[in-house]
Amino acid sequence: MKNWWRKWSYEIPLAFGDGLWAVLVVQFADFLSRLTLRRVVEFVAIAILAMAFAQTFPIDLAILFAGDTLLYLEIVVVIRLAAGRELVQQMLRLAARFARFAMRVSRAAISQPALRINRLRERRSSGRPTKPRSISDQCDNDEGLKIAWGSLATT
Repeated sequence: MKNWWRKWSYEIPLAFGDGLWAVLVVQFADFLSRLTLRRVVEFVAIAILAMAFAQTFPIDLAILFAGDTLLYLEIVVVIRLAAGRELVQQMLRLAARFARFAMRVSRAAISQPALRINRLRERRSSGRPTKPRSISDQCDNDEGLKIAWGSLATT
């Protein structure tokens, strides 16, 4: 009798509590950790569609139509993913074209001698005067008077 009382008052409630803990806490926490926004939206969409179809059809047909509508939503998701894939491919193509252009420019800049680069720079800046400015020739040896050295010393 003591063993029976211990089993029904102690062990069975503990086992029942452990089972409830496993189902209501552990498994529910695992479900919530795997839950995504997409699954929530799918569940809500199916529930709304099933309620809408249940007003006009039997419940089994309503669930069938809701599942079909969900399949159409999946097709839309696949199309959106394909469009996103095309966008990524286009960005990669543009990046590759830019890299090829940068390589061509750098290769051309490295292969040209410095004198040619200077000539190209001069051609590019044609708005500036290409000849140096005239420098005045005024100095101590001015030939403006044109007098011989010994001509003034005669007096």
